[in-house]
Amino acid sequence: MPVQMDHATLAGSQKGSRIDSDRLLTPAFGLLVIAHFLQALAYASMLMLPLYLQHLGASHAVIGMVMATAAVSGLLLRPVVGWALDTLGRKPTLITCTILTAGSIWLIAFVDRIGPLIYIQRALFGIGLGGLFTAYFTFAADLIPESRRTEGLALFGVSGLLPLLINPFADQLELAPADLRWFLPIVGIAVALSLLFLVPLREPSSEGETRPKLNARVVVRALQHPALWPTWLATIVFSSLVAVFMTFATVTAESRGVAKPASLWLSYALGAAAVRLFGGRLPDRIGPSNMVAPALGVYIIGAFLAAEAHSFQQFLTAALCAGIGHGYCFPVLTSQVVTRTPAAFRGSALAMFTALWGLSELIVSPSFGLVADHYGEMFMFWLAGTVAVVALCGWAALEHTQGPKARQPESR
Repeated sequence: MPVQMDHATLAGSQKGSRIDSDRLLTPAFGLLVIAHFLQALAYASMLMLPLYLQHLGASHAVIGMVMATAAVSGLLLRPVVGWALDTLGRKPTLITCTILTAGSIWLIAFVDRIGPLIYIQRALFGIGLGGLFTAYFTFAADLIPESRRTEGLALFGVSGLLPLLINPFADQLELAPADLRWFLPIVGIAVALSLLFLVPLREPSSEGETRPKLNARVVVRALQHPALWPTWLATIVFSSLVAVFMTFATVTAESRGVAKPASLWLSYALGAAAVRLFGGRLPDRIGPSNMVAPALGVYIIGAFLAAEAHSFQQFLTAALCAGIGHGYCFPVLTSQVVTRTPAAFRGSALAMFTALWGLSELIVSPSFGLVADHYGEMFMFWLAGTVAVVALCGWAALEHTQGPKARQPESR
């Protein structure tokens, strides 16, 4: 069954969400936000895992490989997640992945050396978190009015950024790296509690929605539409920057003698949350595609600042810039994926979007860990920022030639 995705289809493909008003704050949206906040403690707390791995004697390269294991398993199962979301539904996928994620975090209590168990833990964590990452934003996109899509996704994403505050909280508790062996499993309990807020939610209605028969050929054709090419490239650039910053910023700060290095995530989270809370409507007003380059540019500045940072204040500034870039870039790209894909393929499209994050983590984390081991952390961050600048130029060319605005005359 061929999939026609001309300009008219893109404009009208989002009717499947069945939203009849511009109301954003609904009881269902509120429950989803609370559940998302609790489960996001999983990924946020994992930013401290490299400190525990370093305590166990892991090098930068080994830390990168261990962290990237989650990306491998998440990637392998991502097509299943997309299928489950579009056929079984959002809620069953969320519940299953929540149980798997919480269980994987509890395994850390038994990790006392760099061995098979930590890789098993990361593999299970990657499957669970990859499914949650995709399912939460798919569910949120179903609940958010089309006219406020980018703003709504930005606000929803705040609930995934505020859990970053668990890192400075751990610093205030003066936890030593060895203490993370018991602290992280406690976080897993909070992740499990998110199930209490998922149970009352109803599956989004699809009444009256025309859904094509889903098979691999149809889905792949939809995801290969040229209008999505610039979005996929920007996603790779952004997720690669995030992988480098989130994997190595904390250990870099500690290696340079910064006290309480995990506190830099307070600056990151506040920067991201502030632009979403006080400037969340800006992307919808000026056009989401017009925000991609500025948002990525600010994150690149954060990487360059991290390369030269040696004091706590300098790392806070680098994290603030990266957080501001994250605050705008993620909802903008998520919104573009939803807008440029028919509603029937929304779960699969967002599975592809999150899979690119996993692919970036898989390749970038260990690769840049090797760079840091051989040439130093300063060179690593400078290299990441420079590559991102070059790739951003490629995005601009693709958006100009293949974006919806460029292709609009063809569909008339």
